[in-house]
This record gives sequence, C-alpha cells and structure tokens, in this order.
Amino acid sequence: MTSLALKLPGSALALPFACALAGCGDVGQSQAEVPLYVSGAELARPVAAVGDVMLTIDRAELAFGPLYLCAGAQAGELCDAARLEWLGSVRIDLRDSEPRRAGTLSGTTGRVRSWMYDLGISSQLTRSEPFALDAAQELGGASLVVEGRASHDGSEVPFLLRVVVEQGADVERGVPVVRKGTGDAFNHDVTGAEPGLWVRFDASAWLSGMDLRSELAEGACIAKGDCSAPLRLAPDGVAYRGLHNAVVSGRRPKLDWEP
Repeated sequence: MTSLALKLPGSALALPFACALAGCGDVGQSQAEVPLYVSGAELARPVAAVGDVMLTIDRAELAFGPLYLCAGAQAGELCDAARLEWLGSVRIDLRDSEPRRAGTLSGTTGRVRSWMYDLGISSQLTRSEPFALDAAQELGGASLVVEGRASHDGSEVPFLLRVVVEQGADVERGVPVVRKGTGDAFNHDVTGAEPGLWVRFDASAWLSGMDLRSELAEGACIAKGDCSAPLRLAPDGVAYRGLHNAVVSGRRPKLDWEP
C-alpha cells in the first residue's frame, strides 16, 4: 500500500512518483485530467420492496467521493497505484438522471482496470478515524438520506432513513469502502482526451431489496391513526441493514467515458 500512503493525504502530483515506486510498467506517461460527471436515475414511479411494500421516494441523496481509478485489475488493498483520483465529494440527487459536473479526475495517462470510492466519509492514513467530507456534512453526517412513503396493507407510512457508510476498524486505513466487483467490466486506456467520466447510480436496485415489514408492524402511528410524523428507521433495524449492505455490496454504479 505504498502508493496509497503517498497519495491519499496529498494531491495528484504524487501519482507519478508513487507509480514509479510501485513499478507500474507504463512508458511515456504524462499528466492527465478528465472531467467527472455524476447522476442518479429517475425514481418517479413507486419502487416495489420486499413483501409487496411499495415505496414512493420523495428524497434520495447520496454523498459521493473521493474516487480512485487504479491500474491494477482489483481495487482496494491490491490497488498498487491510483492512476486517476478525485479527492472531493458531492451530493447526488438519486432521482435525477441528468449528469452534472462534480469535478476533475487528475493523474496520469495509462490503463485503468478498477475503481474504488468512499461515500462522503473518508478513511485516510493520516487520521485515526474516518471523517465526514463536505457532502456528508451537508447530509448531517450521513452517506445516504432517503425520505418517502411506504404503502402496505392499505396504509401509507412516511419514513426517513439516514445511512452511514464508513470503513470498519478491522480494515486497513486509507482503503475506500466500495470497490469494483470481480464481475464488473472496466478497462480503459486513459489518454487525457476523454470528454469525461460519468458515474451513474440506480438506487431502485438498492431500495427494492429493503424489508420494512417489521418496522411498519411495530410502528405505533397506524394504530393511533396519525402517521404525519415520519417513521425513523434505526441502524439496528432490518431495513437499515439491508439498505446499507446493498449500497456497499449490491448494485454498483455504471461508469461511462462519454457523458
């Protein structure tokens, strides 16, 4: 992890030196900058969740970043050198499918085969604990905020879910939480002439796996006949754990080089 130790606290200027130490093997590398775009996907229609619970999403915001593109085939602890990096963070409206500029990926030309990113809460070698970047701070310290209404058995209950995604204490510091899966296709030769990299998240795949049945059954608002206040889904609940796991290990975003 020599290259990550050099990279994470600093800027992209350290990348050529880090790559030289790691023995990247590319000849004639040069500095490269690629525009970064992000978006969600339309969530205008209700999402069918577990147990015939229909979810109408009124708000879905994700804190995204930093992002690293790696020369190696597998990101994470096996990422010998970050070819391109974006050290910022941005809030993504997951209901909006239109790409918007988030920043610029900086680094060097050459092949990239994997990627990894954090969700607004970053683990770095210079800090003892993960810390919230601007996008997560704007979401109250969360990586993902979802507000909506759950319809089941003739009742509609508003709900609120704030999910925190950060690196666990048992994982080496400086390694981002989410990385490319072994089955995800990603292979590109960065030239610096790319019009941009577009990262698209489809939250419907995450939400469809949520199971709110136990929380809805235990909620007192239906019995009282007053569900004006949202049901706040706790971290120890089934719905929270399911959504957290889906964000980290479920459907990955789609990365396209021509936004």
